[in-house]
Amino acid sequence: MKITCDFCKTEYTLDKTPNTSVRCAVCGHVWTPRVPFRQNATMKLIAAICAFIAACIFCIVAVLNFSHDSNNKPLITKIDEKNIHTITDENGNKKIFVSGDITNTTDDIYGLPNIIIVSYDAGNNVLSRQAFVPPVTLLEPKTTVTFNHVLSVDPTHVKRLTVELKESK
Repeated sequence: MKITCDFCKTEYTLDKTPNTSVRCAVCGHVWTPRVPFRQNATMKLIAAICAFIAACIFCIVAVLNFSHDSNNKPLITKIDEKNIHTITDENGNKKIFVSGDITNTTDDIYGLPNIIIVSYDAGNNVLSRQAFVPPVTLLEPKTTVTFNHVLSVDPTHVKRLTVELKESK
């Protein structure tokens, strides 16, 4: 156990608490060391149970809030069907030009994650998933931003396109 001189603050390490007064070897001060307070095992158990219950309640509230927010998606994405075109690049390769919108439906500013355009064939199989950076990093409340992207997938097999926002991990 450690004891400390009340006068000069010199520390001593002892095997057990002395039950008489002690004299400091540095300054000569005499004092009676205090017996350290030992916490009751029952109190420790009660404190641990209370901490566990508080953590459980916090997790339940956090999950309920998260699931509530995920049902009311703050950011809505859509592809404008009129703005999907086949273009030819400088090498003669055909590509798909896609345009769409992201709308912030809330009263809060939102950071935009990467946008993912997914292309499907006639059998509803995924042909490609192409991610790209949105045109802005933050979207003001109740506003919409338009994105444009050129897909590098062969347009002859593409029958459907969808847009997603990359979820943060």
